[in-house]
Amino acid sequence: MSAAPNTSIDAYFDLVGQPAPGGPSLAGLARLQLGHIMAIPFENLNPLAGLTVPLDIPALLDKFTHRRGGYCFEHNLLYRHALDTLGYRTTPLLARVRVNAAPGVVTPRTHMLLLVEVEGERWLSDTGFGKATPTAPLRLVPGEAQSTPHGVYRLVPEGDAGDSFLLETDAGDGWAPLYAFESRPAYPVDFEMSNWYVSTHPASHFTRDLIAVRTVANGRHVLHNARYSFYAVDGTATRKELATPAALVHLLENTFGLAAGSVPGLGAKLSEIVSPRGEGFER
Repeated sequence: MSAAPNTSIDAYFDLVGQPAPGGPSLAGLARLQLGHIMAIPFENLNPLAGLTVPLDIPALLDKFTHRRGGYCFEHNLLYRHALDTLGYRTTPLLARVRVNAAPGVVTPRTHMLLLVEVEGERWLSDTGFGKATPTAPLRLVPGEAQSTPHGVYRLVPEGDAGDSFLLETDAGDGWAPLYAFESRPAYPVDFEMSNWYVSTHPASHFTRDLIAVRTVANGRHVLHNARYSFYAVDGTATRKELATPAALVHLLENTFGLAAGSVPGLGAKLSEIVSPRGEGFER
């Protein structure tokens, strides 16, 4: 008989770290955001294997507490649930991903993030943007370079309304665009629609490419198809290619901490991608 699903929010805090004592605070928000990102990997094994991606809280709790991760909707919906439980004021948003997008191209709203109001200010807080996920809250002010444990970011205003921003990261040789968003709220039906698209559409890279990211104190482990990379916080990077499905499963299990061997249908997909298929951005 299989074990009963673990649907208690206490299990989430056991996984990511207990919340700071007292009421909502910026320090408590930063602690929970970093703890979440370092405890729960970013990955797309379900859509790659042709499996559904449920977004209800019990399903997310059960998945994350059984050595699995997910992508933005999964991460940020559960993260928001935890913040709301702790009394934070959160607003869920949708963003248009600008990574690798040609100038002038309008991309769909396929990324979820949060605005959190705490200590009299608004902060961008995101736990699900792959290898470029900010590991600390970002103050919602334009043009200010903001350091996090894993990189420097800034928000650039877009348009004339004053509520639209482009998030950029310092790529070493200049600022690189990540995603654009407006500060108006999105709703569960919006996330369901976007989640359905990114998890099922044949043009979605989540249905075609193997992507996994695990953040650790000194950098990020990144897997994109058969290429494994480690991006250190000092700016150095190491890379290697994996040649067999077994090597990919071993890496997913041991370096990323994922129960990859138990994902139905994943083995066949890994067999298709053991050869490198070009560069991409591991989101």
